[in-house]
Amino acid sequence: MKSRNLACIGEKSGHTAGWLTTFNDLVTLLMVFFVLLFTMGSTDKNLMKEVQNALQSGLGALSAGAKVSVALKESQRLSDLGDPLSQGQGETTPRGADSPADSLDEALAELTAAPGINVKYENDKIRIAFEDALLFDLGKADINAGGLALLENMAALIQKNSWAVRVEGHTDNIPIHTLRFPSNWDLSTARALSVVKFLIGVGKIDPTRLSAVGYGETRPLVANDSPAMRARNRRVEIVLEMEDKK
Repeated sequence: MKSRNLACIGEKSGHTAGWLTTFNDLVTLLMVFFVLLFTMGSTDKNLMKEVQNALQSGLGALSAGAKVSVALKESQRLSDLGDPLSQGQGETTPRGADSPADSLDEALAELTAAPGINVKYENDKIRIAFEDALLFDLGKADINAGGLALLENMAALIQKNSWAVRVEGHTDNIPIHTLRFPSNWDLSTARALSVVKFLIGVGKIDPTRLSAVGYGETRPLVANDSPAMRARNRRVEIVLEMEDKK
């Protein structure tokens, strides 16, 4: 009788040990799952590469010579998009010598060395603002000689990537009433279109990447309370949308 009771106890102990093994495996899998979630949510490029390599190693033994490739998409950012370049001044985050962002940052810094050009980083966009006098004569929408040279440099910069490009026209709050431009809306739109046409015809930029919009006086940078402030609001902005145009 005593040996039978011991046998029963042994059987119960065996069942308990088996349950604990399964439970431990489940907890381990959950821990690995959450570690992966945390790692994939990180922006550390090196750490993401380590996870990719680990997954490829773990999944590589499917069959002789077979390998599973795991790709982690990374957001395209320049200088961590934290510090804007303005009038050719700004700090950039050190990167490898062959980084495309380096050459683009350098091109932007060279471009903004000229007065009247400002660059601002906005999330996944780069906004390059040209005061209107750099590109157009007063009340005109035909690109002047100085503007042609600037836009040639801008086209070369745009060709370094495949991002979508939006050209925005802006005016001050003084109304315009001419036969060609009945309103500031017409003038701002015509200027944006002139830049787009130049980028297509001379800059050889793919038209599917480009768009144009005129905002008139509706989006001023500063108050239109002096000639100097109104001059700042009269501008053309070229916005690089940092998502590849597929």
